[in-house]
Amino acid sequence: MSRLHSPYRLLSSLLIVVMLVGALGMGATAAQSARQDTLRFGAIIKTEANEFWQAMAEGYRFAAERYGVEVEIGSVATEADTTQQLALLESYLERGFDALLVSPITPTNLNSALAQATELGIPIINVDELIPADAAREAGIDIEMRIASNNYMAGQLAGRYVLDHVEPGAQVAILEGLAGNVSGQDRRDGFFDTVNETLDVVASQPADWDRSKALDVATNVLQSNPDVKAIYCANDTMALGALQAVRAAGLEGEVIILGTDAIPEALDAVREGGMAGTVAQFPFEVGVLAVENAIKLAEGRPIPTRIDAPIKLLTAADLDRPVQPVPDPAIPDYRFGAIIKTEANEFWQAMAQGYRDAAERYGVEVEVGSVATEADTAQQLALVESYIDLGYDALFVSPIAPTNLNSALAQATEQGIPVFNVDELIPADAAREAGIDIAMTIASNNYMAGQLAGQYVLDHVEPGAQVAIIEGIAGNVSGQDRRDGFFDTVNETLDVVASQPADWDRSKALDVATNVLQANPDVKAIYCANDTMALGALQAVRAAGLEGEVIILGTDAIPEALDAVREGGMAGTVAQFPYEMAFIVVESGIKYMEGRPIPAHFDAPIKLLTAEDLE
Repeated sequence: MSRLHSPYRLLSSLLIVVMLVGALGMGATAAQSARQDTLRFGAIIKTEANEFWQAMAEGYRFAAERYGVEVEIGSVATEADTTQQLALLESYLERGFDALLVSPITPTNLNSALAQATELGIPIINVDELIPADAAREAGIDIEMRIASNNYMAGQLAGRYVLDHVEPGAQVAILEGLAGNVSGQDRRDGFFDTVNETLDVVASQPADWDRSKALDVATNVLQSNPDVKAIYCANDTMALGALQAVRAAGLEGEVIILGTDAIPEALDAVREGGMAGTVAQFPFEVGVLAVENAIKLAEGRPIPTRIDAPIKLLTAADLDRPVQPVPDPAIPDYRFGAIIKTEANEFWQAMAQGYRDAAERYGVEVEVGSVATEADTAQQLALVESYIDLGYDALFVSPIAPTNLNSALAQATEQGIPVFNVDELIPADAAREAGIDIAMTIASNNYMAGQLAGQYVLDHVEPGAQVAIIEGIAGNVSGQDRRDGFFDTVNETLDVVASQPADWDRSKALDVATNVLQANPDVKAIYCANDTMALGALQAVRAAGLEGEVIILGTDAIPEALDAVREGGMAGTVAQFPYEMAFIVVESGIKYMEGRPIPAHFDAPIKLLTAEDLE
């Protein structure tokens, strides 16, 4: 029996949260609130002749049953049938689907039909085979979300394993894929960047995804570097070739071999000890994620623009149980403990409401705990300590400070209680030092916030126009990331004439913006790393008589900034959605308890809110 309850309760709560945080983009229309019909999604995969796509199709079917929606899955005979796949998608355009979930055979073979879908107002989620952003823009395609594995992260996972199993300074090698292939380059770079400061990368050579070429390359590497202790291969086919070379050299058991893809023969080699591990993708879970977010999209809720699908380095210890468990569609009665900061703050009120509504929707229990103020670090620690003894299946924690809960969370790890870190992130090195295992982190991506603002400016000013950035406190990571996201997005096209800190302060931002405008009277846009500074910049623009001529963008969607957006003084502000963060955490907690893979990190949804969103 499905655990997806009627949307009435959820959507009324969403409207409450809208009033709390002032972000009307979070709400749903009255028509969506009144929806009685079952949501229907059209999913286009490549071919069910391939095990990867069979697994994704199974994920779509499972999610449909668990969440009480319909998913119609279409596929073609082979991955050469690009024309047939296009015709299949064209037939879906007239079927009245609430969203399309599409995995093109090539990055552009479905673009003409997807452009039609955009014209018809049908939302699109792009799954696994990603359509390049520039190709989508050129074709007139609006993509709501992209879901795919992160190949750089795959290399990082392999790199961390090697760091944990060889001595500092040890020699290691990389077998790359086809020269110029982006997936292979990303895997190589992820491994190299992870190990390079500690280990000696003596070779990094392409073997064209080919087993026999990998045998030759690995043989040459071992002959030239007999002390090599590990070889990372960008796919499993090459890893199996490297294994042959290691065996021929009489070094089996002395050289760590890691691959990527978790193909059956590689998994057998891991079980037998020839390979140390292989990085697995999980197409079943990709299908589930696509459906979960399509539901939210149909309900008018914000979703992330990108999700890095779960990946995992599988070692022999992981192969004593199913790599991809498929649970019963009915969700067990899990109990979770959620610690937020304080419900005296609208942001945390919204997150608390999200936890409560997610609990009701999925039929689980979530106990939300908070303290009076964000100065009460000791009380928050005591609260977590009390939660450890209450038998929760997992803890969802938002520390007041990055490390104030570490002693209690180390106890949770010792007792086998999974920890999910939400919004205020514990630094990875601090977590390792304290002995804390974090199942997943979730937070807004500040770099992406800057990117959203930068893309808006690119769309609204002429190439070569002058723009400025008002940063937060010098050295603050959030502010730096927002600044860098904006700068990197606009720098090749626009002239960034100033990038100066104003310490998150309105009066300082007024002074900085005044000076910038006096020195650069042709500035066409100012991006501010928070809304408080954006309001100061607005004062400066008004004082200079330039209101309506200078675009001002902020970050945080505070009520006064939203008023300024409605009135036209500010062009927009990047909003976070703590309500949706809570939903994602509960969904991920359920999967974790079912033994299913989840992403190690989840970028929460953010959105640039303009006056159009606030109507």
